Amino acid sequence: MKKEFLSLITLLIIVLFTFRINAQSETPELVTDRPDQTESALVVPTDFIQMEMGFIYQQQKYSEGTINVENNNLILGSTLFRYGINKILELRFGGENFLNDTKSTVQGVQNILAGTKIQLRTGGKILTNAAVIMQTIIPFGNEKLRPNRFEPEIRLCLEQEINDRISLGVNLGTEEVSDVGKYFYSYTAAVGVALTERLDSFFEVYGTMRNGFIPSNNFDCGLTYVHTKNIQIDFSIGTTLNNDISDWFGGLGISVRLPR
Repeated sequence: MKKEFLSLITLLIIVLFTFRINAQSETPELVTDRPDQTESALVVPTDFIQMEMGFIYQQQKYSEGTINVENNNLILGSTLFRYGINKILELRFGGENFLNDTKSTVQGVQNILAGTKIQLRTGGKILTNAAVIMQTIIPFGNEKLRPNRFEPEIRLCLEQEINDRISLGVNLGTEEVSDVGKYFYSYTAAVGVALTERLDSFFEVYGTMRNGFIPSNNFDCGLTYVHTKNIQIDFSIGTTLNNDISDWFGGLGISVRLPR
């Protein structure tokens, strides 16, 4: 585990210094879909490739009847590739490597996804930006982690700029969860606040609603730092708002856009 962590940190350092010299003044603003749960309402610029990578450590404590359960989960190599086809369309492909309790041997690839984001609106005074994401989870990877079949998702992404420093992002979506045979409905709402020219913060609530299940509601916050016009570093921390579960997580990541 320590070797994997050190390897990730080393990779981040190499990428930072390699791409600093490639920053270009005419490059569009870097907008990512991480680290919050609210996906951005903008597509990647035409012909750019964007890689958004990171890891998350999660600690869960809850009860199943008379049994107390504690999990320490680690998601390594969470990666999303985004490619701008044109001004209104991007392709998306990603996945992650999951350790379901870091003390056990349950681990492997999960949540392989493929899809697209379509731009619906940009630059408006009311409803500044809007986009829709259509993607699916692919049944690939560890048999204990992967879904039974394809799990399609559609998500509406909305953004409103309040002023030069503050913006509000909202996502509304639905996805099929194959192991329970139901559709889950999700929401996110994030407030972004620019602290400096390079440093931004966010505060977010998000959750899922499912027929026959107790709603799940969560809170997270974090920071993003634009190292160059093509590199962003992020940190986030969050917890559940459900009283019957103790669940918190912390994450660190980097997003790199390859110059044309």
